[in-house]
Amino acid sequence: MNILLISVQKDLDIVGLKYLHYYLLKNGYNSRLLHLPNFNLNDNNTVENIDKFVREINPMLIGISLMSIEYYNARALTMYLKSNFKSIPVIWGGIHPTVCPEMCLDYADYICIGEGERTIIDLAKAIKNNENLKTINNLCYLENGQVEKNELYPLIEDLNEIPSYDHIPVNSFIQGENKRIVPIGKKVFKKYARYKGTVYDIMSSRGCPFSCTYCCNNSIDKLYQTKKVRRRSVENLIFELEKAINDNPGIEYINFQDDCFLACNDEYLKKFCEIYKEKINKPFIAAVIPIYVTRNKIKYIKDAGLAWISLGLQSGSDRVCKEIYKRKSLKADFLKAAGIIKDFNIAAIYDIILDNPFENEEDKFETIQTLIETPKPFYPQIFSLSLYFGTELYERAKKEYPEKIEDYLKKDNLLYHKNALNNIIVLSIFLSGKFINKIIYLYKQNQKGIRFKAVLFVARLLSLVIFEPLTYFKVIKLSQSGSYRRTLAVLPNYFKEGFMRYFKQFGANKKYEFS
Repeated sequence: MNILLISVQKDLDIVGLKYLHYYLLKNGYNSRLLHLPNFNLNDNNTVENIDKFVREINPMLIGISLMSIEYYNARALTMYLKSNFKSIPVIWGGIHPTVCPEMCLDYADYICIGEGERTIIDLAKAIKNNENLKTINNLCYLENGQVEKNELYPLIEDLNEIPSYDHIPVNSFIQGENKRIVPIGKKVFKKYARYKGTVYDIMSSRGCPFSCTYCCNNSIDKLYQTKKVRRRSVENLIFELEKAINDNPGIEYINFQDDCFLACNDEYLKKFCEIYKEKINKPFIAAVIPIYVTRNKIKYIKDAGLAWISLGLQSGSDRVCKEIYKRKSLKADFLKAAGIIKDFNIAAIYDIILDNPFENEEDKFETIQTLIETPKPFYPQIFSLSLYFGTELYERAKKEYPEKIEDYLKKDNLLYHKNALNNIIVLSIFLSGKFINKIIYLYKQNQKGIRFKAVLFVARLLSLVIFEPLTYFKVIKLSQSGSYRRTLAVLPNYFKEGFMRYFKQFGANKKYEFS
């Protein structure tokens, strides 16, 4: 039985769909994984090649995974598929259909809510045996115009039962720039994968210990009524990584995509680090939450090979973190964690959220002061707050600031509004505290004055041309243990991703304002 899984994500890093792909293969189904990063329904070549590919495979089920930003492409693709392949059921899964099933059922036949491994197997069995699909757990569908939601399977407790996937998945295809659909081999993978395919993505856990009001985990926690973090065994992780590296000698980094890599006890972490260093011995990347950062834990993972660490500040205002985001991690926690990371000379990426309608001017000044106090250098990951349907913050904004809710289905959250205070927040990452405080003084004196605008303009120009590129270089050098030779050697791997983000801040769809 043939099954087609489709991603319209812009890169090949769709970990969840790869796990489903291999879960189907493990259970004896002929799954094909198709990446459509440049999908455009208005391009005849795109459509013709997709049509040809689907007819050749002749799947009995098509699954499409999507986040909110991919909704419109998924909708257009599904409308085309339903018009031309009427007998093939189409199911949507992923975070957007999970929290917005009603919106999605206008196009998809079925929605998979929550984890999909058990549901996709049940679906495949039912279709193969010509059985009723509407009794399957986690499915959502329309019945006489009414939305029906079936009972949820419990979350998978034993993550070891989920098969690992290959770095270059078998039976995987991509529609490239020439619109032709081709198998993904080593050459094609290197061309289209992020960082030229040198990074292996893996998840050692599912779930987050936090339930921040702006995050999709907020919706998932409400859905399953739990915030439990589930972990794979150390042995299971090492087995997957050993296989990946043996099969793909070009892997240079391991990227752990956990919400918080350190949300585990010291015994587990120490065991992992010892075996990882002995058997894998590759530099790795991990995201953590400040309150889980301790000197001992950082020592363990640094010694095991930690090269990059990602940490969320989000806001330097304790009021915003506590009352708006409901984060248990505050300014002092972040600065303590950042200090430990600095002591161990680890390349750091710190997340900051801008464009929050609930923040006042004083909150923004506190973020600026926090960034001034943060040990340098670090790589900033700056987001414009997206108010996603289904989250607690979306519901609150709907009542208090409905006019501030942007279309999250179209919004690129890497593009923030270039108003004066946002600009100063960003500048505080790259320029000296003394200079930033001078800019703040001028802002408070007369934010519409020529002097303030002129100083801000010059500061932004100097930062963009000199200090930001220099900061990025310094952080990359930290990731290479301070070696200039190795830093220069890896720079080409960062050009496409890092510099794309750098130039994205000049985006035309966000107005530059100096007042």
